This record gives sequence, C-alpha cells and structure tokens, in this order.
Amino acid sequence: MLSKIERHFEEVLAGTFVVIMCTMVFLQVVMRYVFSLPTSWSDEIAIYAMLWSVYISVAWAVRERSHIRVMNFINLFPKKVALAITIFSDFIWFCFGFLMTWQSILLNITFWQDRYQSPALGIEQKWPYMCLILGFGLMTLRIVQVYYLWIKHDVPIIPEQVDADKHHA
Repeated sequence: MLSKIERHFEEVLAGTFVVIMCTMVFLQVVMRYVFSLPTSWSDEIAIYAMLWSVYISVAWAVRERSHIRVMNFINLFPKKVALAITIFSDFIWFCFGFLMTWQSILLNITFWQDRYQSPALGIEQKWPYMCLILGFGLMTLRIVQVYYLWIKHDVPIIPEQVDADKHHA
C-alpha cells in the first residue's frame, strides 16, 4: 500500500489539481457567456490549482527522470563523463531545491505572522503558498530518492538512450 502511495502520490495530486483548474475555467466560461454572470472566485481557484499542479509535477518529473535535459549533448560523451556531468548537475539541482525549500518556508512563516487574504475568496495566503514548500521539498526528496535507488538497487540515473530508428520501423 505504501509503495502505491509513494509511486502515484504526485501524479494523483497533480492530476486532481488539473481537473479542478479545468473545471473552474469551464465554469467561468459558462457563467460569463451563457448566463452573463461572471464569477471572480473561480479564476482564483483555477490559478491556485494551476500553481499546485505545476509545483507537484516538478517532483513527479524528478521521480520519473523526465525533466527537460540536454541528453543529446550528454550522450556525446563517454558513459563515465556523462555520468559525472549528470551527478554534478543533479547536485546543483539538489542545492537549488534545498535553498528554494528553505526560502519557501521563510516566506510562508511571514504569511503565518502577518495575515494576508486573497481578494476574491478571502482565504489566507499561507495555504496557497504551501505549494512552494511541498513542491520544492518533494523535488529535493525525490532527487535524494533517485540516488538512493541508484546506490542501493542499481536503478540507472541516466535515462536509457532511445534509438530513433527503432521508433520509425
């Protein structure tokens, strides 16, 4: 059960937020053009859902090793050099994720100390901004997990190179 949660946590959460976002945008279009009664709150919910889905998807992409990279460039090098470049770039990425998680926590602390409410919904901004902590924190944790799986279970950290000719056959 825990492995299923670990394996599908980000995709279920991000997918849920995308569905919420699409629903809110659709509702806004219907309310505005069919009933001539635009809503302000649906736009705000759609924005927050988009932010949450983006930041959760960052961690999902790290887990799947599917972030945009210059793999064609990395694959030009011998395997050991390509591995070193990947490890170095992931180290920089980990440091960035750690720094952004820390800064997100500091930002969110200010929202807990000083009340700031959204204009349409009137919700405190500490809740929508939690997506930064969760997104960057999960991203950093997933980078650690990728290297743990590489060291303990020999799961490759460089995605396998796909032969383009095989897809066209």
